[in-house]
Amino acid sequence: FSSRRRHTRYGTVTGVQTCALPICMNEHELEQIRELYEKSGVSVMVGFNRRFAPFIQQIKKALSDAAPKAINYRINAGIVPPEHWVHDPAVGGGRIIGEACHFIDLCMYLAGATITSVSASSMNDPHALADTATISLQFANGSVSNISYFSNGNKNMPKEYLEVFSGGVVYAMEDFKSLTVFGKSKKENSGTQDKGHRAEVAAFMNAVKSGKTSPIPFSELYTSSLATLKVLESIARGGEVIRL
Repeated sequence: FSSRRRHTRYGTVTGVQTCALPICMNEHELEQIRELYEKSGVSVMVGFNRRFAPFIQQIKKALSDAAPKAINYRINAGIVPPEHWVHDPAVGGGRIIGEACHFIDLCMYLAGATITSVSASSMNDPHALADTATISLQFANGSVSNISYFSNGNKNMPKEYLEVFSGGVVYAMEDFKSLTVFGKSKKENSGTQDKGHRAEVAAFMNAVKSGKTSPIPFSELYTSSLATLKVLESIARGGEVIRL
C-alpha cells in the first residue's frame, strides 16, 4: 500500500483494523490483507453500513438463509465528472470499486450465502469509466441478484430501490425511507432516511469494548471485495462469467 492510502484509509483501534471504503484497489492488495489477517488474528471492519439499516434488518429477519432469493437492486448513482478524484485508479479506484462494493455486499448479506460467480456489462462511455453497469451475482444457496448501477440518471429520482423476492413474498424498499411487503400487506414509512451508519458504529464499538469479533465476518468482507474486483474483470472481458 502507498503511504498516502495507509494514512487516509486505515486506522488501528486496540487490535482492531478499521477501514473506509474500499478495503483495497486490486486483488494483490486484497490477498495481502487476507494473509496479514490470518497471521495476526486481529478483527477487521469495513464500513458496509447498509447491512445495519433498520429496514434491511427487518427484511433479513424475515428471510431464511437456506431459501433461494431473487434480488433486484437499482442505484441511481448520479453523474460524477470524469476528472473527479474518485475516478483516479490510484486514489478512488473508480465508482465500481469505491461505491458498488456496498451493493454487492448487501446483496450477499440478504442472499444469506457466499457469492459463487460474477458477470457484468457496462454502457459505452467515451471516458471508459464503466460506471453505468449491470452486475449479475449467483450465490451458493441458489439465489441470484441483479444490480443496476447507473450514473447517467437524474438526481430528482430516489437513489436506491431494492426488491427481494422469496417464497411468494416481495420486500420492496425505497431509498431506506419506506418498506412495502407484498404478500403480507405491510407498508412502513420511516419519514427519515437511515442507511445504518449509527447502528454500524455502535456494533463496531461494542465489539471493540467487549473483545468480540468484527460485526461483519472477515470471510464476507473478503468475498464481497473480491466480487467487486471481479466485476471490472468481467466488464473488461465483455461480460464473461467469473467464478469465485
